[in-house]
Parts: sequence; structure tokens; C-alpha cells
Amino acid sequence: MEQDEKMILGKGIVAFVMSMFMVCLVGNLFLIENCAAAGKTIYVDDSNTAGPWNGTQNYPYKTIQAGITAASAGDTVSVLSGTYNENVVITQDLTLIGENKDTTFIDGGGNSHVVNALGTSGSEIHVHISKLTLRNAGVSGFDGITFSYVTTSEITDNKMLNNKGEGISLDHCNAITVRNNLITNNDAAGISLTASDQNIIENNIIQHNQKGIQLSYFSNYSKITDNTILDNDIYGVYVFQSYSNNFSRNNFVTNYPNAQDSFKNSWSENGQGNYWGDYNKYDNNSDGIGDTPYAISGGNIDEYPLGYFKQPEQPGGGNQQPIAVSLSISKTSANFGELISFTGQGIDSDGSIVGYNWRSNLNGTLNTEQSFSTSTLSIGAHTIYFKVRDNDDVWSTEKTASITINPPVNHAPTAYIDEITPNPAKQREAVLFRGHGTDEDGSIIAYKWLSSKDGVISTASSFSKTNLSLGTHTIYFQVKDNTEWSPQAIRTLVVEKNSSSGNPDNQAPIADVGGPYQGNINGAIMFNGSGSHDEEGAIVGCWNFGDNSSGTGLSPTHLYTAPGTYIVTLTVTDEDGDSTTASTSVAITKNKGKEKI
Repeated sequence: MEQDEKMILGKGIVAFVMSMFMVCLVGNLFLIENCAAAGKTIYVDDSNTAGPWNGTQNYPYKTIQAGITAASAGDTVSVLSGTYNENVVITQDLTLIGENKDTTFIDGGGNSHVVNALGTSGSEIHVHISKLTLRNAGVSGFDGITFSYVTTSEITDNKMLNNKGEGISLDHCNAITVRNNLITNNDAAGISLTASDQNIIENNIIQHNQKGIQLSYFSNYSKITDNTILDNDIYGVYVFQSYSNNFSRNNFVTNYPNAQDSFKNSWSENGQGNYWGDYNKYDNNSDGIGDTPYAISGGNIDEYPLGYFKQPEQPGGGNQQPIAVSLSISKTSANFGELISFTGQGIDSDGSIVGYNWRSNLNGTLNTEQSFSTSTLSIGAHTIYFKVRDNDDVWSTEKTASITINPPVNHAPTAYIDEITPNPAKQREAVLFRGHGTDEDGSIIAYKWLSSKDGVISTASSFSKTNLSLGTHTIYFQVKDNTEWSPQAIRTLVVEKNSSSGNPDNQAPIADVGGPYQGNINGAIMFNGSGSHDEEGAIVGCWNFGDNSSGTGLSPTHLYTAPGTYIVTLTVTDEDGDSTTASTSVAITKNKGKEKI
């Protein structure tokens, strides 16, 4: 019977283990990494030139590569604002995030790739990169970001500028999302895919590169949508030996040509094609779709071209109203104070565009340029209106888009322990604690010191303490801004026994001088040292009143004959002869109203 029960129990355990294995396996099949453990955050700040360097907020690494080298798979490397002159290599699962893409720069210095993420076939890695400006990759063939054998990852909210190769290169990569990036002035393609499938490229501004987007050598099943592809030298999109990709709602303007594709790909989705700046056909039924398909170089067509239409001639040969064709906003949702970029396009079939106007339903007129950036949009849901004016002073109908500005996200303050002295300290010895905090978006309003042995020991930025427990203390210091507490700054403090009597087991007494005190000339001052005590026996008190006189006991009285501030000292001695001293002040003033005339 017992053997049968063990067999049943064993089978149950096996069944449970197999079921958990299947849960993880199915999760991986659907690209859901629920079985992965969350990693830690490693900090990098190029302003920490003096060290030490351990990757904490208090002691961040100076270089990004040092942070990456110290990281384990799944960790986040958080890079504070600054300019980092280095060429970064990533070979494991990692998140690399900057503080702000407009203030956090990785500069390749004309050497190699700026960021190079390298997995291997069968051992692909997951890499997420955001909020960085990556610039100045080296000679031809070196890129701003290059991914090889990377899967299920993101490149979002970055800038790729002035690289000798591609802005972004994906080689044997799958399920990569490239979103909300500015990719400009790169000597090769803005974005290049080679043998890479099932990727998403959306809502990027890709301009002033050799090519805008290039798909080559069996880069299949990707979705390219809602991008602005502008002023690229050779092609807006170039497709070679790649199939079953979908292009929709992209805005092509002054690329030469806008697209080249002779393979089996789709140039529309749900009845919406793309905006083509050189489309010169009509939309006679005003449904927003061109009446004639757009012919793409290489033999493909866009059956549902959007936006740029030739206008029917006005009766009597009058001026034709211009058209606001498209507007692009760098984000659809942002936090208050974030920098948002806007750009728009317009056409005029019988003249030229000479004016622009942007407005918000919440903030009114925003700008009168074709492109601009602002960080002053108010909190709330904005409807953005864009229109263009032709050379006959006629305005187009307004085109609209939406953006939501959320309340600002508070940045937690940072606590710094400046001093804990002496360390080690003797029992009953006064230990000085001093710390401060910084906050980039508010002010420090509170402090907290905590000992692992004594609990909360102060709520001031600096203080001294004489009654710390014996032993090794872990000291934690935090500061609070207007909203939240900082992470803890941590130090170790050792408090050792203090015995001058020769008895190693004796504990020195505690001296409590009271005060500070105040009084008048020739008025009796009552001193109170009754808080003094010894855990092991009786004590004797001896006072120095600071005017060349002394007294004994714990609660003496004394008269001062001259005004001034005096330092008063109490020394208490226990039965073993160990003593402790504490000091305070007494302020003596003239007795008003009794001076002789």
C-alpha cells in the first residue's frame, strides 16, 4: 500500500513538472516571456570621473561598455545624460536606455558601429534600445545600430545621425519593432533589413539618407507603416528579393524615386495605400483615395493612393485651393515637458505653398513653420490642426491629428551619505552623520536615517549621536522630494566597546547634560543632568559651568555674575571609573528694568 502511494505521488510530481514545462513552452511559442526573471538596473554617468564605480545610483560606471560588461542577461543599463565616446558591443539579453534622446549621446568617433548587438544562429538574443542619440559610426559599412541574430526586441524613440553606414541594420533578425525614431543624414540606408522576417517599422522619420528603407535577400513578412520618408537621395524604399511585406500609410516626398519594388509585396492595407508626393491624379469622388493607382518603379502598384491629388480646374480658370496632405507628430502620447516634433506637407496644383499654420484646440496657434518642435503643450488631449497657404493667399482645409500630454512623471531624488565619523566608533562616543540629496525636478523636503540595530535614528540632514548600540550597523539614508522617497544610500558603521577602567566587560555610562539653558545675571540657573545613567550601577556627576567654577551632582544650581554665553560640561563616572562627557550652552543676559540710573 505504501509503495502504491509513493508511486502515485511520484507520478503526480512528474505530471506537475511536465505541465509547467508546457506552459513555458507555449508561452515562448507566442513570444510571451513569462518565465524570464526580471533583471537589475545598472547605472552609467560620464560625470562620475573620480569613482568609485559599481553601477549603483551613487557610484555609476563612467562608460556604457563597463556597465554592459558588469550586467547579467536580462539586466537594464540606464545611461544618464552626457556624451559617451565609445563603440558599444552587446552579446546577451539586455535593455539599454538613455535618460533623454536629446541629451544622451553615444558618439562612435568615426570608429566601427556605435551599438553592435550580436547573437548567434540558434542562440538569438533580446535587446531593447531607447532614448539615445547614436551618431558618427566609422567608415562605410559601420552603422548607428546593427543587430545580428536578435529577436523579439525594440528600437524605439532614438535618433540615428551622421553614420557612414546604415542608421539601423537588421541582419538575420526577427520580430524587431523599430518605432518613433528620427533617422537622418546616414551615408547608406536609414533602415536596412537583410534576411530578416516579421519586423515592424512604424512612425519613424527617415530623411536625408542615401536610401530610406532597404529590404534585401529574403526579408519577408514585415509591416512598414506610418513612416515619413523624405528627401532620400536614391530611393525612399528599395526592395530586392523580398516578399509578402506590407507598406501602408507611409508618406513619400521627394525621393528619387519614391520606391523600387519588382517582387510580390503589398502596398496597401484595408483600402489605404500610401501618400506619394509625385502623384498627380484626381480624387473626383472626394473619398480620400486617388482614382488611379500609383505606379511603383519595378512593376508594383499602390491601388489606393492617399492624400496628394490633382485638383479639378475651377470654373473660369480660377485659383485652385491648396491641399494639406499630411502631418506627422513624433509621438501620440507624451509626458508634460517632453519635446514633440511636428512636420507637415502640402501641395498646390497651380502654384506653390508659401505658408503654414499649426494650432491646438487647447493651446491655440502653435507655429507657422513647416516643421517645428515644442515642449510646452499643456496637459490634456489635443486635437492638432494643420493647414497650408498658396501663393494666391488661399488656405487649405485643415488636416487633423491627435496627441495626449500626460502629467509629468516624477523623477525620484538621489540620496548621498557625505560623512559618518568616526568609523569605527567607541560606545558612547559622539558619531557625526552628514548627508544630502539632489532632485532634478523638485526639491528635497525630508530626510531619514535608519540603523539596522537601532531603527530610525534621525530625520535631519546632519546630526550627532552618542547612544548607538554596540556592533556592526548597516546605515540607510533616504531623502524625499515633493512626491517620493529616494532609493537608500547605504554605509556600514562599527561601534566598539569603550572601557578606560581596565574592565573589558564594563559599559561606559551615558551623559545627558540637558539644555541649552538661559537666564539672567545673578539669577539661579537649575541644571538638569538627570537623564544621565549607567546600565550597570551608580554614577557621579561633575559639572564645569564655563566661568571658572564647578559643581557636583546631577541637578546643581549656579549663579552667573556677567552676561554672555557659557559652555557647560557634565562628566559622569561609573563605579568602574569609566566616564562620559556631554556639553551644552547657557545664555546669560542683563536683568532688564533693574539697572541703576
